[in-house]
Amino acid sequence: MPAQNTRDGAEMILIPEGPFTFGITDEQFRTLGYDATTIRKWRQQYDERRASQVYLPAYYIDKYLVTNRQYQQFLKEVSHARKPRLIGSNLWGDPDQPVVAVDWEDAAEYANWAGKRLPTEEEWEKAARGTDARLFPWGDDFAAPYCNCFEAGLDCTSIVGGFASSTSPYGVHDLAGNVWEMTTGRWDDKSYAMRGGAYLTYLRWCRTTGRWAPSDEELRRGATWLGFRCVGDAQL
Repeated sequence: MPAQNTRDGAEMILIPEGPFTFGITDEQFRTLGYDATTIRKWRQQYDERRASQVYLPAYYIDKYLVTNRQYQQFLKEVSHARKPRLIGSNLWGDPDQPVVAVDWEDAAEYANWAGKRLPTEEEWEKAARGTDARLFPWGDDFAAPYCNCFEAGLDCTSIVGGFASSTSPYGVHDLAGNVWEMTTGRWDDKSYAMRGGAYLTYLRWCRTTGRWAPSDEELRRGATWLGFRCVGDAQL
């Protein structure tokens, strides 16, 4: 059942407790047209996980990405918070576009203000794919741009929820494309993993199991393709 966070007004979706498939099989890679050499690359270079069963307790996740509107409210109430450089721009600053040019510290501070936290990779992935191990939030079909990815041709973020076909089995929006999303999963000893792909990402990389990490330089510059959503305990 949905809930609403009293601090930032975000609608949140309950993800029920239980097991799900975390990661991707070699057979699923092959359905995307990858050969053995490419599969090894994804396993080694991007540490894409082999499929396994993971059990999670129930939790809530934001139905939509955190928007410029919500982040502006946060900035009003937390005077020392860093203002993202693009939050008022013509191209990236629509109130209903996802906030971008933020880093993990910014997102964690926002989440703490809202009484929430950033998702683990497991929480993010279950919200995106449900329990049937699908490759994309809408299923396994990758022939058409169901989300704001490179093939959609927008070359910019879209308003949250603008691609209804990208909705996950639980009713969570934009878990493929639009912006990469921050998690607390570790990429290496210095970086965190991000999930979901973005407006400039090819559709095949926007799958529910794809992962990557931004460089320190990209974070300092303020990436236009990186945003976040929050999660909370089921006792909200």
